[in-house]
Amino acid sequence: MQSTTASSLRNNNSHCHRQSPSPSESSRWHRHHLCHLTTSSLIISFITLSSLCKSACAFTAPPVTIPSFPILRAGASFSRRICNGTPSPYLYNELFGATATRVSSFSKTSLTMTNDSINGEAVVTKKVAIIGGGAAGLATARAFLRANGEMKSSTPQLEFEVSVFESRRSVGGIWDYGDDGYASETKEASKTRPMYRNLRTNLPKELMQFKEFPWGGDGKEASYVTHRQVLEYLERYATKFNLLERIHFGCTVKQLTVLDAGDSDTNEWPQISLGWTSQTNDKNSEEAHKQTFDNVCICNGHYALPSSPPLLGIDNFRGRTIHAIEYDNPNDYKDLTVLCIGARASGADIAREIGLVAKQVFLSDSTCNEKREYDNVVVMPRTQSVDEEGGIHFSAKSDPAADEEWVATNVDVIIFCSGYDYQFPFINDKSNLNLECIPGERRVQPLYEQLWHARHLSVAFIGLPHSVVPFPLFEIQGNAIRRVSQLQCIGQPLPLPPTAERLAVAERDASSGGPDNAGRVQDTHFLGSHQWDYCRQLSKIGGFYNDEMEDYIATNKALYDKSGSERKGVVPGAKDVYRETRFKRDDGNQSFHILYSEIEAAVGKE
Repeated sequence: MQSTTASSLRNNNSHCHRQSPSPSESSRWHRHHLCHLTTSSLIISFITLSSLCKSACAFTAPPVTIPSFPILRAGASFSRRICNGTPSPYLYNELFGATATRVSSFSKTSLTMTNDSINGEAVVTKKVAIIGGGAAGLATARAFLRANGEMKSSTPQLEFEVSVFESRRSVGGIWDYGDDGYASETKEASKTRPMYRNLRTNLPKELMQFKEFPWGGDGKEASYVTHRQVLEYLERYATKFNLLERIHFGCTVKQLTVLDAGDSDTNEWPQISLGWTSQTNDKNSEEAHKQTFDNVCICNGHYALPSSPPLLGIDNFRGRTIHAIEYDNPNDYKDLTVLCIGARASGADIAREIGLVAKQVFLSDSTCNEKREYDNVVVMPRTQSVDEEGGIHFSAKSDPAADEEWVATNVDVIIFCSGYDYQFPFINDKSNLNLECIPGERRVQPLYEQLWHARHLSVAFIGLPHSVVPFPLFEIQGNAIRRVSQLQCIGQPLPLPPTAERLAVAERDASSGGPDNAGRVQDTHFLGSHQWDYCRQLSKIGGFYNDEMEDYIATNKALYDKSGSERKGVVPGAKDVYRETRFKRDDGNQSFHILYSEIEAAVGKE
């Protein structure tokens, strides 16, 4: 395999080219009918299809009960369907057993049949579009392409034709910060992504890796890596699995449209039209393109649209206000007084960085009940208002007029570290897709298992859950989507309930407020400690849950809990010692080894 350097990947000048037009009339599978090949007029009987079903089911797994989880009411319903003893097309041993022969009634689908052949056998092609070339897009592309290799023995052969659309000219998504201290193309571009120059991950690399692509190393290197190292890891991943040839760089998707949705109960898999623009060689003009796909996987991330909560009296503030997405260099705040509103991952880390050079830093934490001082970093309760003199008021009470409050004066800069809203600019009134995504709510609906569009399964959203370990989650989601799509293509029963039930479950999930804070819609996609059961759930739906996967998930949990406990013990403004810990995975024992810990070394000296 020819090696590709990180530099050449970041400066890849390949452009999105106009795709070959799809057949004028896409071939479809019809309920209890024969399959018509539009390009060659071939007829494949259900006898042939039955043999295809047997040969293409690559995954085998023992019948197991899918448990019910607080966030996964859909899973609870599915579990009852399996365990209540009633005959059902969703039985687990039918879904994933290699000997399954039953063919369920077909829904109207958009399978593209071609007259291509390999060794004389027809090739069934399903076109898959992936929007975004970051970690989620790469993992999803790999999942579909990996299936192609596993299905080579099927008759006829099923092949996923994968196209990844990336608006930039490099892979990596938000991890592409750029070598010059800004995002790759222009200095101004750094304002559109949350990466900052000194960022190191707050999760160890032994945890933040794809299952089939370990990070590597000899244990002597730091477990908490820089954004540049993460980008290099993703570039190696893309090179290893030949993903670059599937990516169309410089392409911005402008429009997604569901075609011929019809009766959603009988057409759960409508084709999807995508319209996009590509940059020309001179970068001063664009070309418009359009193509129809059988599956669209949306992997555009959720760190592009900053969310700043309303603050009473903010017009009275005399200093500068920015969002964390604009933050880059702590030296810009030397000798200034700064308020960071929001104390989760980015807020705490930015306050720590700025605290090394600033005159004083206030960190406003909505979960804090009183003022706490740590050198020049002062943790405050919730920010309530700005008075006419520019003083900023904090209170643990929900009532801004509460008696117990604190006031910060002479603040020079307010940084809103308040997160991001979900955004899908290519989905609009013309999309023929019922999707609700209201700024401020941080909730996307209707979704089944926080992944599939509940009505149209040919549209999926990867990476929406937050407070998770992202890369393993992307990989599991991508493989679950691919497996369900594969089963649908070859006429096997799907491990998903009917449309009406999916919609009902999606409605309950969207109104629940997440697993921990019932009624708070902003936490709909929060998982936290619930992510492990979610990963198990999708692994079972995808047919790849086994002892090895359980060891992997359990080891991830152990690493996550340990790194989290060390991170939470760091005092704001103090040395960031938890990032000096070095780990080694021990999946066989669902555990890990600590090769070095500055925290434990300090404890030993006491």
